[in-house]
Amino acid sequence: MASYDLIGNIAIIKGEGKSKSERLALAKKILKEKPSIKTVLEKSSNVMGRLRTIKTKPLIGKKNLIAIHKENNCTFKFNVETCYFSPRLSNERQAIAEKIKPFQSVLVMFAGVGVYPIVIYKCSRPKKIVGIELGRECCKYFKENLKLNKIPKDKIEIIQGDVKKKVSDEKFDIVVMARPNLKETFLKQGLKASKKGTVIYYYGFSHVDKLDGMKKDLVDEAKKLKRKIRILKVVKAGEIAPYKHRWRLEIKVIDTL
Repeated sequence: MASYDLIGNIAIIKGEGKSKSERLALAKKILKEKPSIKTVLEKSSNVMGRLRTIKTKPLIGKKNLIAIHKENNCTFKFNVETCYFSPRLSNERQAIAEKIKPFQSVLVMFAGVGVYPIVIYKCSRPKKIVGIELGRECCKYFKENLKLNKIPKDKIEIIQGDVKKKVSDEKFDIVVMARPNLKETFLKQGLKASKKGTVIYYYGFSHVDKLDGMKKDLVDEAKKLKRKIRILKVVKAGEIAPYKHRWRLEIKVIDTL
C-alpha cells in the first residue's frame, strides 16, 4: 500500500514506522517531484467516528488544510481533516457513473462532499440524484462543489442528516451505498429506498476469507427484513490491509414491498 495520498494540492504521509528524518525526506521528495503539491501533512490519527475525520501535522510547504482536487473532469474543494475523501476511489467512482442511465433516479448514501453524485451527474446525466450526508461540514463543501462544477441546484438534491432518519419512502432505480468501514450495514435503509429491480452498489469491508460470509449475512439480513436480493457481482475496490479489501457488491432487489 502507498505510504502517502495525493489530494489535489496536498499530500498526506502515513508516518507509521518512519523516523522524523525519514518523514521529512519523503515530504521533500514529494514537493520536488510533484509540482502541483504545495503542502505536505503527516497523518497523526486514524479515521475517527461516523464522520470519518482525521488529524494531521504540518511537515513542509504551505500551511493549509483546504484541498482543491480534480478527478473525472470534476473539481472538489474540502478540508482534509473534517471531510473524508479517498483519491484512490477515483476509478471506482467513474466505473459506477458509467453504469447509470439517463432515465434512472439515483440515491447516494454517505455522499460526503458530493464526489459520487457530481461524478455521476457529469458522466451520465440521470433524471434525479439525491445525496444524503451526516456531516454539516461536508454538506457545506458539497454545495460549494456544485457551484465549482457548474451544476444547477435542481439537478442534485443535498440532504444533511443521518441516513437512518433521512431515507424517505421514495424509491430509486440506483442506490449507491458508499458506506464507511463500520459494523452496521445500513442495508435496511438501502432497501427502504429500493423497489423491484433496483440495483444497490454496496461497499463492504472484509478479509478475503470472510467474503462469502459477508455475502451470506447480507442475504440473510434482507430476508429478515422481508426482502429478497440477489448478489450479481463482487468487485475488489481497494486494499485496506493485507488480504483485507473494500468490496463493491452489486445487488439487485428482486421483490416488491
